Amino acid sequence: MRQKTVGELLQDERLKHAITIAELARRTRIRAEYLEALEQNQFDKLPAATFVKAYIKIYASIFEFDYQPLLRLLRRDFKESAKGTLVPQEFLTPVLKKRTFVTPVALTVAALGLIFACIIAYIGFQWYKFQLPPEVTITAPEEFSVVGPQTRVEGTTEPDAIVTVDSQPVSLQPDGSFSAEASFLKEGVGTISIEVRDGRGKTTKIERNVQVQF
Repeated sequence: MRQKTVGELLQDERLKHAITIAELARRTRIRAEYLEALEQNQFDKLPAATFVKAYIKIYASIFEFDYQPLLRLLRRDFKESAKGTLVPQEFLTPVLKKRTFVTPVALTVAALGLIFACIIAYIGFQWYKFQLPPEVTITAPEEFSVVGPQTRVEGTTEPDAIVTVDSQPVSLQPDGSFSAEASFLKEGVGTISIEVRDGRGKTTKIERNVQVQF
């Protein structure tokens, strides 16, 4: 017996609740043509895979079902292309490994080359770390989680950084943790902007998308 696809399962949930595509588009602020493409498994008509997964989570939050089995089914049948879009597994060309024959001399040369490469890589990694913008971890809210008109934004970063949430300065604790409140004026998909600047003037910007419900 053929197993239903991700799109078919999402369509079943919508029909079970007697909600039209137009009504669902109005409630989620997602374009109707995107919803139709999602239910028809036409992922080539949708944005990047990140958005497809987010749409599935929004379905789950509205119709109250566990989205994890659908994400596993999506990973089984589709893979991300180099452009970030979803491509059916059968369209991906496997990379065949070539057989190689190793001689003692080649093994010695390879070992010396590996040691040299490790030294260069270590130096390069230390320089790369120095050039990186500050590290930021946002612990709340989760991406595309359902929130109210006001929600708490929490995270951690470097202790000497300057943090703003939606352009408002946020106090930083000695351990690098911070907490602030974000407000929304309307329902739908909302975006929280977090910006962190370190003592070297390097900046990390993060946007956290949430589903706002009053």
